[in-house]
Amino acid sequence: MRLYLLPLALGLASHTAVAQASTATTLTRAAQLVKEQKYESAFDVLDKADPKNQQPELLLAKEKLVLDYYLISMGHQGFGLRDLAPGETVEQLRGKEGSYAMHLLNLPLELGRLQRKFPTNYALSKGLGDYWYAVLSCGCGEKDKPEELKQDLVLRYYNAAHAHNIGDYTSYFGVGYVQLLRDQVVPATVAFEKSVALKADYPNSHYNLSYALWLQKKPAEGIPHAKAAYDLYAAEPRRRADAARMLGMLYEQQQKPTEAKAAYQQSLALNPEDYPSLRGLLGLAVAAHSPEATAWATRLYQLNPADDQMFSDIMDIYQSHNQWAEAEAFFSSRLPTVPKEAVPRGLLHFYVAILNMQLKRPQQARPHFLEAKKQLATVMKPDNPALQLIEKGLAESK
Repeated sequence: MRLYLLPLALGLASHTAVAQASTATTLTRAAQLVKEQKYESAFDVLDKADPKNQQPELLLAKEKLVLDYYLISMGHQGFGLRDLAPGETVEQLRGKEGSYAMHLLNLPLELGRLQRKFPTNYALSKGLGDYWYAVLSCGCGEKDKPEELKQDLVLRYYNAAHAHNIGDYTSYFGVGYVQLLRDQVVPATVAFEKSVALKADYPNSHYNLSYALWLQKKPAEGIPHAKAAYDLYAAEPRRRADAARMLGMLYEQQQKPTEAKAAYQQSLALNPEDYPSLRGLLGLAVAAHSPEATAWATRLYQLNPADDQMFSDIMDIYQSHNQWAEAEAFFSSRLPTVPKEAVPRGLLHFYVAILNMQLKRPQQARPHFLEAKKQLATVMKPDNPALQLIEKGLAESK
């Protein structure tokens, strides 16, 4: 029997070497087509080499291709791809009508099948983590599964891969993202730090890390990452505005109002309707007893005069600095120009009434309670807490 072992082994080795060379050639060809934005052609190359999804490397390459470059998705089980023309981008075309080649690919089924066949191939675990993270973050598949389960699957598969030293900046970011959703701030910080270490120019990791550090009241550690995110988001004005706002929040936590104000204003220059930045600037102005407070409160109010949260935020900011009269004066100044609709009119009168009660002026409060009731009773159910507060206010202001 021994006479046959060596030739057989050599034959197997030769066959394996040929297969490996063929797989490497296929992956190289597909990668080149991806660089040329020929995504449909790249998928064809991979699919012709492995039509039944028997080879882990090729299936994982298919997964990356469809998740990164799909133009339309059918529940993340079918993916529309196309070779793009010069000047076209996936971001411009995604979700829009067009002519695409549709590829059905049940990734959890196919990856799970290969994982059972190759139980020590933890790249497949990472692939499953990539799928569930994509579904969780885009909200475009697996609608029958609860968000909690999707989060569990992201952590299960990514952690299994990481335990065997298989991972990249995206998988560590995914772990941190889920942990942040679950208020697990310290482990999320560790995951984001690992992501940053693996790819220092990935802005999302810097931004989320700065946020996690802000939650832990560690502004000195968070500021460099907020600055890095701001620089790296140069081509994305909205996200750059978010990073500038985060920088303002960190400076404010450091009790550096001048720097915080400059950062918030940077945010507004990029996104003039950024609610949190306007709220931050109002807070700084009220704390400093600045005459600018009215202007910031006005801009915040004008974003949506029918937003109860806006009224509450403005009142809370003034209240936190014991400036009840200033809050009442601001809301009262809006009365001549309040929209005619029931909600904005009713809310404005309601808050003017509440503030007058706080200032121990029940007679001034009463007509505003009456007008608030008249307006809000047309759009709210009788058991709404606001209507109950109005009735209480009317009883106390007789």
